[in-house]
Amino acid sequence: MAPEQAEAVAAGDALFKSNCAQCHAANDVVVGPALAGIEKRRPEKWLFNWVRNSSKVVASGDEYAVKLFNQYGKQQMPSFQLSDQEIRQILAYVSSQEGSTAAMNSAVAVVN
Repeated sequence: MAPEQAEAVAAGDALFKSNCAQCHAANDVVVGPALAGIEKRRPEKWLFNWVRNSSKVVASGDEYAVKLFNQYGKQQMPSFQLSDQEIRQILAYVSSQEGSTAAMNSAVAVVN
């Protein structure tokens, strides 16, 4: 892993633990869905919007957002005022934690 990537993963680890870990894991469903492979399922701009205001994304009628909302007991994810860089660092951390192909396929099946 390149030094810049290692720094992003380390920063993302801290951000994930303080903002996301209460409800998410990379490879396991917790309160919310497993996040492994999320960058393959949703465009970056969508992820930024979701992290910053999931309620607004659901209210817009976004099909994927509404599906998640319904699938997880109509619980709204809290809004986080994170910068683009901080969200990218969290995504780098999640990506670094992705488990085996079987675990990823299981996580993808949960939210697809």
